[in-house]
Amino acid sequence: MLEIQKKISTTLKSIEESLNFSHRDNKTLKIIAVSKKKPIEMISQALEAGILNFGENYLQESIEKVKFFKGSKIIWHFIGSIQSNKCKDIAENFDWVHTVDRIKTAKLLSKFCPNGKRLNILIQINIDSEETKSGVSENELIDIAMEIDNLPNLNLKGIMVIPENKEDKNDLSESFKKTFLLSNKLQMKIKTADEISMGMSGDYNLAIENGSTMVRIGTGIFGERN
Repeated sequence: MLEIQKKISTTLKSIEESLNFSHRDNKTLKIIAVSKKKPIEMISQALEAGILNFGENYLQESIEKVKFFKGSKIIWHFIGSIQSNKCKDIAENFDWVHTVDRIKTAKLLSKFCPNGKRLNILIQINIDSEETKSGVSENELIDIAMEIDNLPNLNLKGIMVIPENKEDKNDLSESFKKTFLLSNKLQMKIKTADEISMGMSGDYNLAIENGSTMVRIGTGIFGERN
């Protein structure tokens, strides 16, 4: 317990410094603990330490966790790749989905969303046009966003990116800046789509400086993977 609390305390301090540097209010930032492959005990410790948002990649594993923590204050984010046959379980068990990159996927999530529930959606953008990475292109963003915004049971909340792994921080910063400009462009069409899921354990400081509203942190909260 003490080890996770120490990791979280260090990470929160670093995030606070980044927010101060960028003259931003910490109320605008969501810290998502990436809990894939982490046991229930560690999630409980992070929850006790004040983390409320948790991100999962693997559906079958995550459903067991969602059931275990039913009734808690946890907000669940699906951040993995989406196959059509997963949409029903994702719609039923998660609060946020970060990785929507097809209209077909959005329609299925809307179709399977339980009565009275609104699922928060982020569109994944392939910001560096990588052949091996999922996501819509910059040019597709607005058209897809307008279609998703018209679907029932979904709230289009913004965009998500996983930039190319770049050693040069200036190159990475350019990807983050381009994402921020795309977010502004989207908000001109849909004012409420103002979330930017951008930045992970190794680059969240730079992402925050460039306007991220959600950072996805695994090792910064749970420590190095086994």
